Amino acid sequence: MNNLPRVLIIDENPNDRALASLVLTGEFGNLEIDAVGTAAEFAGALAAGRFGIVITEAVFSWSTGLELIRLVRDIRPDCPVILFTEEVGEDLWGETLRLEVDSYVSKSSGGFVRLPEVLRSVFFRTRRQAVATSRDAPYRRLVEGLPVGVFVATLEGEILEANPAFASMLGLFDPEEAAWKTFPSLFAEPDAADEWRDRMAATRSVRNLDIELKRADDSLVWTRVSSWVVEDAGSGMRHIQGIVEETSDYHAAQKNLAKRTEALARSNDELEHFAYVVSHDLQQPLSVVSSYLEMLGDSVRDRLEEEEESYLDRAASSALRVQEMVDAVLGFARVDSRGGDFGQVDLGAVLEQVKTELWKEITVAKAEIINEGLPSIIADEAQMELLLQNLVSNALKFSGSPPAEIRLSSEESDDEWTILVQDNGIGIDPAASDRIFLMFQRLHTEKEFPGTGIGLAICKRIVDRHGGKIWVESEQLLGAKFFFSIPKRTSAEGED
Repeated sequence: MNNLPRVLIIDENPNDRALASLVLTGEFGNLEIDAVGTAAEFAGALAAGRFGIVITEAVFSWSTGLELIRLVRDIRPDCPVILFTEEVGEDLWGETLRLEVDSYVSKSSGGFVRLPEVLRSVFFRTRRQAVATSRDAPYRRLVEGLPVGVFVATLEGEILEANPAFASMLGLFDPEEAAWKTFPSLFAEPDAADEWRDRMAATRSVRNLDIELKRADDSLVWTRVSSWVVEDAGSGMRHIQGIVEETSDYHAAQKNLAKRTEALARSNDELEHFAYVVSHDLQQPLSVVSSYLEMLGDSVRDRLEEEEESYLDRAASSALRVQEMVDAVLGFARVDSRGGDFGQVDLGAVLEQVKTELWKEITVAKAEIINEGLPSIIADEAQMELLLQNLVSNALKFSGSPPAEIRLSSEESDDEWTILVQDNGIGIDPAASDRIFLMFQRLHTEKEFPGTGIGLAICKRIVDRHGGKIWVESEQLLGAKFFFSIPKRTSAEGED
C-alpha cells in the first residue's frame, strides 16, 4: 500500500511510458497508473477524471504539453503536474510558470531515476497547500508551530506529513524530506522498529516508547514516541498519527545519574571497607591503650599526686570516649550495608522495647513516655528500634529539670506516615536545626551533655534509607519536636 493517488502518464513514446511506469511501480509497488499516448486515450482519461497526479511530455504530434496542462487545470485545478521532457526552452519555461507546473524532470537516465523522488515531493507540497487552505488550517498552523515532532503515516509507516520540528529533530532541511522515508527505517535499532510495528498492529497505539532515531548525518537522537491509528469518518481510510519528543537531555541526565549512582555504590563500598578497618585496626590498639591505662592506674595510683592522678583519669576517659566514637562511626557506616529486610513493624511494640532498654535514663529523668498512636509500617525493624531509641534518648538527655514528658504520635497521608517525637526539654536554637543531623555536630560541651554527637546523624541515615525525611521544630527552653516520615509501601516492594 502507498500514499499516492492514481497517476496519469501522458507520453507519445510507448517505451518512455513503459519505462516511467516500471520505475514508479518498482518504487511504490501497487501504485495505480494510467499511461496514454494518443488524443483519444487522453480524452478518455480526462473524462474519467480518476487521476490525482499528471506526468506529461511537452511535445506531441497531435497537441502540445501546454495545451494538455490547460485542459487538466480546467478539470482539476489542484491536480499536481510534472513536466517530463527532453528540453525546456525559454518560451516553454515562461508558459509553464504561468500554468504553475509543479516540477520538471529531464527525460534522461538520471531523470527516470529521480522520478519517484520528484513524485513524492510534488504530492507532499500540494497536500500541504491543500491543508493550508482547508477548514482545519488553524489547527494545522498550530501543529506547524509546535516544538515537538508531529507526523502522519500510512499503516505501513510511510510518512505522509511532518511538521518542521519533526524535520529539525532528524537534521532535515524541510519537512518535505521526511516524506521520502518510512518511520520504522528511522529507528537506530531494528528490534525497536519491530516492537513498534508489533504494538501498532496489536493494539493500534504506542505510548511513550523511548527509542533512538537516526539523523540525516547518521548521528542518533533519543526520542519518546507516541502513535495511534486514526480512521477518517468520511472515507473510512485509516492512517497513523504520531508525536515525537526529543529526550536527549533527559537521557543525558539519566546517564549522569547512573554514573553518580555507580560512584555512590563505590563510595559505600569504600565506607564499608573503612568501617572494617575501624573495627579491626583501630579498635584493637584503643583496647590495648585502655587496658594499659587501667593496669597503670591499679599499680601506681597510691603513689601519685592528686594532679598526676587526674592526668591518668583524663587519659583513660579520653581513650574510652574515642572507643565510643569509633563504635558510633562503625554503626553509622553500616546503616545501609548491614540493614535488614523490610517487613511489617508495629512501632508501638518497638517503643515498648525502647522503654525497656532506656529504663535507667527514664527513671533518672522521672520521665513519662506517652504513645498517642503509633502505626504499623513496612520498614527495617532493627533500624526503627535504633531510630526511636536515639530520638527518645536524645529527649531524655536534654529534658532539663525533672519530670520529663515525651509524647509520640503519628499522622497519615495518602503516601506516607509522619511520626512526631515531642519533648518538654531545653529546646534547640532554630539556627542549628539542620546542623544537628551532621556527624559530630554538638551544640553543648562534653562536660554539659556527654555523648558522641552522632546519634541524630544515624537517625537521618536510617530515615534516608527508608526514603523519608527527618526534621526538627524547636525554640530554646520550649522543648523540641522531631518529625520523620516513612513512605507507605507493600512488603513486596522492599527498600528503595
